[in-house]
Amino acid sequence: MVDKLNGRLRGELFTECASWIWEQLQDEGIFIQGELIEFILKNERELGIQDQPTDVIATSITSVLNDTNAKTLDAGMIAAVLSWEDEFLGLANISRAES
Repeated sequence: MVDKLNGRLRGELFTECASWIWEQLQDEGIFIQGELIEFILKNERELGIQDQPTDVIATSITSVLNDTNAKTLDAGMIAAVLSWEDEFLGLANISRAES
């Protein structure tokens, strides 16, 4: 499903990004399922908000979570994922708008 999304962060690079974020969060003592990281990355792209400010993305993802009754993430966790996503995109030389 991720391959159908537009942008440069898809396929193997999407998977690598999600895995890398998971590892960084683990190192910080933040334990989150990899599927939830993928959920955040996928939904920000499906909503077309990946180039918005972090607080806008976090609010939108929280709304999606509320709609799906998947309340296992809080705003702080979402912000941590987005912060590490920014780091990964910078290392990959991809702007948020292109991702």
